[in-house]
Amino acid sequence: QPPCSTCNTSPRLPTLGNHLAMRYRLVAKSFGGVGCTSTIRGAVRHTLQTDLPTQMGGGDSAAQPIEALLASLLGCKVATAHYVARHLWARPHNRFESIEFADVEAVRDPRGALHLPITEPPPSPPGLTRVSGVARVHLPAGSPLTADDVAVLGRVVEQRCPIAAMLAAAGVEMDMEWVPGGAAPL
Repeated sequence: QPPCSTCNTSPRLPTLGNHLAMRYRLVAKSFGGVGCTSTIRGAVRHTLQTDLPTQMGGGDSAAQPIEALLASLLGCKVATAHYVARHLWARPHNRFESIEFADVEAVRDPRGALHLPITEPPPSPPGLTRVSGVARVHLPAGSPLTADDVAVLGRVVEQRCPIAAMLAAAGVEMDMEWVPGGAAPL
């Protein structure tokens, strides 16, 4: 089969079958015990930090790794939703103003990571078991889009968002309600 017509076929880029694969490169270094600074090695170098609260042995200088994962999940859903809306809804109504995520909550059993003795299997998985919340999609004034349209957007985003897909594949229950949010907040 010929390569995908929308893909560049440079031999330096990894492929999945006949399609190009996305590659992400990072370097990281720990600091202050349990803190970590990660640098994304791309055209623009961004830096992210994570740490733990002081009661968990950290310096509380940055978000916990799980919190960074959740922030990445929501950012990925926003980016995916913009792409999906452009291809799902008819022009000129194929855009939204913003998405406001409310009451987002993630649940995990800490015994999965903290169980002792450390060489024994933990009584529960160490990862997240559930992520829930509400995604309020703020549509432009006068938009003819309905609550059903927003719900379909949410279903497609949950299928297409790479981070949501990874979490779902890991067995995390994903329960995000997608609803119209009215006028965009100031």
